[in-house]
Amino acid sequence: MKSSKKIKSNFHEKKYQICKRCVMDTSDKFIQFDSNGICNHCRDYLNKRLNVTAYKNQDKNALEDLFKRVRMLRSPNSKYDAAIGISGGTDSSMVAYLASKAGLKVLAIHMDNCWDSPIAAKNIKNLIALPGIDYYCKPLIWNKFKKIQRAFLESGLPDIDLPTDTAIISTVYRVASLFKIKVLLSGGNISNEGILPASWMYNPKDSLFVNSVLKKGGLNPKIMSDIKYGLKLDIKYRFFDNIKTFYPLNKFKYDKYNARKILEKEINWESPIRKHAESIYTEFNQFIYMPIKHNADYRRAHLSQDIILERITRKEALNILKNSAYSQIDTDYIISFVAQKLGYSVEELKTLINNPPLWYVDFPNREKLLNNIYNVFRLLTNRKLSSTWWG
Repeated sequence: MKSSKKIKSNFHEKKYQICKRCVMDTSDKFIQFDSNGICNHCRDYLNKRLNVTAYKNQDKNALEDLFKRVRMLRSPNSKYDAAIGISGGTDSSMVAYLASKAGLKVLAIHMDNCWDSPIAAKNIKNLIALPGIDYYCKPLIWNKFKKIQRAFLESGLPDIDLPTDTAIISTVYRVASLFKIKVLLSGGNISNEGILPASWMYNPKDSLFVNSVLKKGGLNPKIMSDIKYGLKLDIKYRFFDNIKTFYPLNKFKYDKYNARKILEKEINWESPIRKHAESIYTEFNQFIYMPIKHNADYRRAHLSQDIILERITRKEALNILKNSAYSQIDTDYIISFVAQKLGYSVEELKTLINNPPLWYVDFPNREKLLNNIYNVFRLLTNRKLSSTWWG
């Protein structure tokens, strides 16, 4: 493993500031504050994102109407009404449960990147036993995927889970297309994922960016050919195969805590405790790697959403953040586990964690071009479906 050179990031360091309404701060390198000390995340979340959900437009029949529409869109060449990508986490599990309860015929698709926790495996087993749900598992080739993960880990970027995100998107669309399925039901939702700072998590569909990271790691970009998902494939699946994505959890006042109680009662589901902790590697990324290396704490984004939705007070959130993201995690065990699985010594992995941080702007990318293209996509989607990007 080559040692990382100290590279000055393209981001200019800002004087520390925290939002006066939520708890987002300058750990997000793109954050902006108005004259009242309110951040752009608060403004955008309240003024834009929440407007497309049941939090602003309550309709008691919205979810039922959505599932009716899904049935109408079913292809005569398919045995399924919809496909759902499942991880064993709260959101995708809740969508699968609701779809089963509504009587839909569903193909549950799991992309297995070899990092599932025992809790995730148990939850998936219980989910696929529900009426109307069939199961398709796509395991990745570990020796190949391990090299990809090492390249991203050694890159210095915060989002070392990007290869997994890409593989999930690619797998779900490919399998849906294989089975002639015209509808994807996603667990993505504004309630839990309305604030996701771009500096922490960059677009996995930017092929130039992904290729540049792989090349820096000494890999041929073709190594991702079977899991890559770029603009060309996006156009193919969305417009030529006409696969539509809907977001059921935005159709009612979704509460992740209540969802967990329902799943626990109905299907003996078990909570992973922390969001995204159904994946051991994601837990490492968000609760150890990013907080130490980039001073980026995902809890800030989640707690900020809870503050805006009045599920928690700002004072309570600040008290939670007094303790580090990894304060209740056995960091020695997880670091040792990740190091052994990826082929590092513990000291090598700790060195990588403590090397200077880099950000996506430090790599070649097509951010401006893709933003313009997807803005056009949104206009076309809105006009054609009389809907929003979030379904």
